[in-house]
Amino acid sequence: MQPIEKLKNRLSDAIEQIELSLENKFEKRENEASTESIISENLNLKRQVDNLKDQLENSNKDDEANLNFENLSAELNNLRAEREEEKRELQSLYDQLSSALAASEETV
Repeated sequence: MQPIEKLKNRLSDAIEQIELSLENKFEKRENEASTESIISENLNLKRQVDNLKDQLENSNKDDEANLNFENLSAELNNLRAEREEEKRELQSLYDQLSSALAASEETV
């Protein structure tokens, strides 16, 4: 009976090794699937980061454009104020000239 027992033990050991091998292959496939999933998720996150960077850059450009617009608006307001002051000065000079001409006509 010993040869049969040895054969049973060898078959049992072989079956255990086959089972372990199958488990290892299954775990390896699960790991590969997990790795692929992680890689895919990582690529999606990289795309999201790139999109956020683009949005931030565009936001900065918009802020810069708004600042430039505000500066130009302030400069325009200053130019308008200067023009009004020049108009008042010209009106004053015109009034003085008009008065001087009127006075000179009276004396002639």
